[in-house]
Amino acid sequence: MRTGVQSRPYSRPNLRVLLALALSSALTAGCQSAVQLERQQAAGGSTASCREGGTLVVASAQPPIPGRVLAQGAANLFWVRGVFEPLMSVKDGDIANPVPLLATAWKVGADDRTATLSLRQGVTFHSGRPFTSADVLFTFKQALEPASPSNDKQIIGGWRLKATGDHEVTIESETPLSPVLASVLDDTPIVDSQTYKDLADGSKFVGTGPYKVERYQPGAQLVLVRNDRYWQRGLPHLDRIENVVIADSTAQLAALRSGRTQLASGLTTQDAATVTQKGGQFQLYEGQQVLYSLVLDTASGAFAKKEARQAVGYAIDRDRIKQQVFSGLGETGGLVWPAGPEYPKDRENAYRHDPARARELIKEAGASGAEVPITIINNPQLQAVYQIIANNLTDVGLRPKLVALPAPDYQSRLAAGKGGNYLSFRGQVPSPSLVAQTNPDIRLQGAHRTFTSKEYTALVRGVIEAGGGQAGAEAVQKLTAYMLDQAVQHVLATTPAITVKSTAVQGFSLVSGGLLSRETCLVR
Repeated sequence: MRTGVQSRPYSRPNLRVLLALALSSALTAGCQSAVQLERQQAAGGSTASCREGGTLVVASAQPPIPGRVLAQGAANLFWVRGVFEPLMSVKDGDIANPVPLLATAWKVGADDRTATLSLRQGVTFHSGRPFTSADVLFTFKQALEPASPSNDKQIIGGWRLKATGDHEVTIESETPLSPVLASVLDDTPIVDSQTYKDLADGSKFVGTGPYKVERYQPGAQLVLVRNDRYWQRGLPHLDRIENVVIADSTAQLAALRSGRTQLASGLTTQDAATVTQKGGQFQLYEGQQVLYSLVLDTASGAFAKKEARQAVGYAIDRDRIKQQVFSGLGETGGLVWPAGPEYPKDRENAYRHDPARARELIKEAGASGAEVPITIINNPQLQAVYQIIANNLTDVGLRPKLVALPAPDYQSRLAAGKGGNYLSFRGQVPSPSLVAQTNPDIRLQGAHRTFTSKEYTALVRGVIEAGGGQAGAEAVQKLTAYMLDQAVQHVLATTPAITVKSTAVQGFSLVSGGLLSRETCLVR
């Protein structure tokens, strides 16, 4: 994955400041970039073969969760960015060059602790109310509420946002902004203060996006229709986007082949490969990298002892998971960090498949025969991952027990700290600092794991305060060594998120927050 940090070598002094200046330089030109983008799109750009209008039908394995628009997740992947827009959008993990949306320009200070955002004028919500800086402040305030699903609370909690004009916002931060600013602004779509509370039950959806919600049937479908008053001239291209829930991978496959749907997310990798391997009508789209890991409960039970947790690392056959579940896609190195100069490559593969060693450690911990419940979201791919893990743990003397939950129940259980041992899957983010502050398996505030210690807290804070560069690399090394020793989280694989799309779908851009559907179209 490409990041702004990645392209700058260690040998340069004051890397954090240089990155801030690079980000500032690139984004101060946001007004010009926005105009160029608008001209390109008005002229057709990469979607010159598009026809205006038409209906796109999308299949998702999980039902939409309207109350989670301030978080990222598969449930809202294909509709939320059509209705609610962020200030900017990060493509391909390139945090130094985000795409301007509701912000047209911004400048990061040389100290990497301040940023000034210029907001787009002439934008209205679907209700007709003008968009101003007050809406940005309201949205970020909601992101900090205890009930908010935002993964960025730890970062936003260290920010002070001020409206310095009707269309200008200033951010002051306690920690370096350059590794996190673009991603957090991308992660936080702007909501309407007058109707935000109605998102909880899905009774009202009011954003600034290119589409409005025409119909919402909980658990079944969500239908979008074109917003004729959208601020971007010539967009969107489509008349309608129908999001339908098809939980079964085989049924998704059948819907694609019959022409009922043109996009599908939630197929097993094997089914996706089946429909795309011969080319022709369908294409395999590899999106954001997804980190699959097993997080262990240290508060009670078999894994209260470190030796038992380490045994799990040796018990799991990661290569089998990669081959059987993900059709050979991805990596199994065993680290939570994204690729980049801070990545501690020498720490990869600390736990290799060694059942004999695992049995010794299980016996040493006095955990032989212990029952170990494992919570997962109930879908075919995760079921397949669990079955391999369960066989591995049974082989070394443990008794795994499956706890499979629907996505909303799984999220609620983990957020309440009642997940126990759980199978986690998270979208990979562009920098270690961002991982340390947003990943619920890693972060200090609002963590889903049960483990904590003074040493862990100090090491995580070290990664955040370093920001990047050589200091960041050293901080990541220290934290990684400690995490591997404590063995609370075992990374199983890092693989691309898979979407299958018809070749009739063009202008397709899938970012961490979901489909940028304003650019999507159907060919003539």
